Amino acid sequence: GAVNHDDVRNVLVKGDIFLNTSLTEAFCIAIVEAASCGLLVVSTRVGGVPEVLPEDMILMAEPRVRALTDALHEAIRLVKGGEQLPAEVCHERVARMYRWKDVAAKTEKVMYPRKTQIGR
Repeated sequence: GAVNHDDVRNVLVKGDIFLNTSLTEAFCIAIVEAASCGLLVVSTRVGGVPEVLPEDMILMAEPRVRALTDALHEAIRLVKGGEQLPAEVCHERVARMYRWKDVAAKTEKVMYPRKTQIGR
């Protein structure tokens, strides 16, 4: 259900695994938020999702029931075995990956490539 923006973190930190079952997705902010809160992410391998998080923070599955259940079982095994990354490490890594200044600079390079080349 709906969660107020101010409560998202408090809800996410109660979990261990975040399951994203999108069939299409360009960039999934929900998996970034979940990973930032220390959850191991299980997601369908669609659109831009494979580029959002590093491999040790996400388990990818084809968008089929069997593939998703297999990935979810693997995530449960990792969590029960204490093999997932500590929440603090996840938060720091996500924060470094998605600093607004860096995101803006990368976006500018894509949107205005000639301008960035001229300024060199």
